[in-house]
Amino acid sequence: MKNLPSLLLLAFTASLGIGRSIAAAAEPKRLVPTTPGGREWSATWDAARIVKPYETDPLDALCRNSSDVPLRIGDGIASFSAGTTRLYVITPHGGSAKPWHNVEMTVHVRRGASSRKVDWQAFYLSARSGLRHDDSVPCEGTSYHATARFDGQLGFKKELWHTGGYTQLAPSPAPKPWPTVPENRWVGMKFVCRNFDHDRKVRLQCWLDAELRNDWKLAAEFDDAGGWRGEKPGCDRPQDISGSALACRSR
Repeated sequence: MKNLPSLLLLAFTASLGIGRSIAAAAEPKRLVPTTPGGREWSATWDAARIVKPYETDPLDALCRNSSDVPLRIGDGIASFSAGTTRLYVITPHGGSAKPWHNVEMTVHVRRGASSRKVDWQAFYLSARSGLRHDDSVPCEGTSYHATARFDGQLGFKKELWHTGGYTQLAPSPAPKPWPTVPENRWVGMKFVCRNFDHDRKVRLQCWLDAELRNDWKLAAEFDDAGGWRGEKPGCDRPQDISGSALACRSR
């Protein structure tokens, strides 16, 4: 089984800004210490620039705009216009670089005003994704997703292939920390994705800092211990993959 380098995926379905407000300018609190020798990535978005659709940030070789619209960067903030938008953080090139695997992802996001409502609008933080996570290469479309849906629900989905291999939202019933993700207000969101029990299971956690006080509250948690099946079979894979097996198929 080929072990491909992994990426981290930030996906959004509205106009938004990602970065820091005045209240969020301090270093976000870390919940899990980095493994000695482990890799870290943080945004360097002070210099003004525009990253064209499907191009890499000229000042950050690990950051790629995988959207149909430009990514505008400056003053510590990256922003997209309305639409389905994706920002990738890829594994560094080179044979010695290990894939992103057990991760803690932190963003401060600000949702713009909605022009219309669709049932899949959400903020997504995703780990263990394939590089070409799209319809053209469906078998690279693996991920664990933490999702803050605009209908107020919060939870996780697992994607075994794109797009028919999704599980149902978990846990069920899903937590609902607010009526909807607030518009025109900065909020903090963390996704922790870590193997445990000798790599046989995966623990997923979503934390929120709703008031930008660097005071993170656990909002949703779910353990993938088996039995969390994808909707449809595909890519010659079982509909139930968990633990390190998913990482072997991710980029």
